[in-house]
Amino acid sequence: MSAVVLLIASLALAWLARPRTGWSGEQAALFCSGLVGSGASTWELLTLAVPALSSTEANYLLASLCQYAAFPLLLLVAAIQGLQKTGYTDAELLRWDRVIWGRILLVVCVIYVLMQRSHNLVLLDNAVILLGCFAAIVWLIAASKDNAKRINVVFAITFLSLTASYFTQLLPMQWLIPLSFASTWGMIYPQSLSTLK
Repeated sequence: MSAVVLLIASLALAWLARPRTGWSGEQAALFCSGLVGSGASTWELLTLAVPALSSTEANYLLASLCQYAAFPLLLLVAAIQGLQKTGYTDAELLRWDRVIWGRILLVVCVIYVLMQRSHNLVLLDNAVILLGCFAAIVWLIAASKDNAKRINVVFAITFLSLTASYFTQLLPMQWLIPLSFASTWGMIYPQSLSTLK
């Protein structure tokens, strides 16, 4: 069931951030996150439907790509867009092109490999979740300055409550990623929609 939630959220994200003329770096990063999330969730659903296709290595690779590459990239975009809305920073300094976002994705993947080799993936999970909390708090600050919509606040609070549920061990990681993916997508959805017009 968690794969269905992830599939819906990632397909919606990929559709909103699909390539168009004037495609920004943020939109490319969102599109990449959506594609990776939809690929991982589609593979999981496919292996549930046809167990003969199941491969431990492929399952691990796609789940890791989603959890440690697509999700952090999505959270970084949410944090950057929230910072642009707060007014504390110059928004033009945070408008990066696709090349920079590609390098950011490469750095995220290198961090994953280093943390995996040092057996510190739990620490990386916590760091990614704290990045999401930072993004949610930034969106709440932007909303307090009337620079964000009420729906942004709802999704930011939803993300923070999901995080609290995870840290109090009420919500397992298999549900945290899809629900947080959907919540983060909802946090930046109005911003993404206005950018694509």
